[in-house]
Amino acid sequence: MKKMVTVMMLIASMVVFAEMKFGYINSDKVLAEYNEAKKAKEQLAKWNKDMEAKAVTMEKEIQALEEEIKNMSVMVSEEKRNEKMAEGQKKLQEYYQYKDKVWGQNGDFYKKNNELMQPVIDKINQVIKQVSEKEKYDFVCDANTGTLLYSKAEYEMTDRIIKELNK
Repeated sequence: MKKMVTVMMLIASMVVFAEMKFGYINSDKVLAEYNEAKKAKEQLAKWNKDMEAKAVTMEKEIQALEEEIKNMSVMVSEEKRNEKMAEGQKKLQEYYQYKDKVWGQNGDFYKKNNELMQPVIDKINQVIKQVSEKEKYDFVCDANTGTLLYSKAEYEMTDRIIKELNK
């Protein structure tokens, strides 16, 4: 009898599971093939190239100043040499600040990437939701990350968990 109940419960859970519809997407492929994502990546690459060009210009200015200091004749006053060295230090500091501002943590590159990609991500999420609801999926995951991208609202348990925890 006990085995019969176990078998019946197993069969019942399989029936419930069989009625659920699961799907997944390959987010890398979506981002690689979605035209708006391609455009955003191209814009970011162009923007980054412009920022790199400015950094290269700054590097060349610093190198030219270093070369000028190195080639100063002994006839140049100590004061003039110190001025040039201070100018070189200032340019070097500006260069490092520029690099940090553009490519540092939460820098301009990060912000520009978010600015360009957020509308793309929003559109992808909107379409995932539309297709999932239209085709009656219970759950949709990202095959690359395992992230849950969509689930029916009936599976939301947060409030029940909080209620149990706060008892």
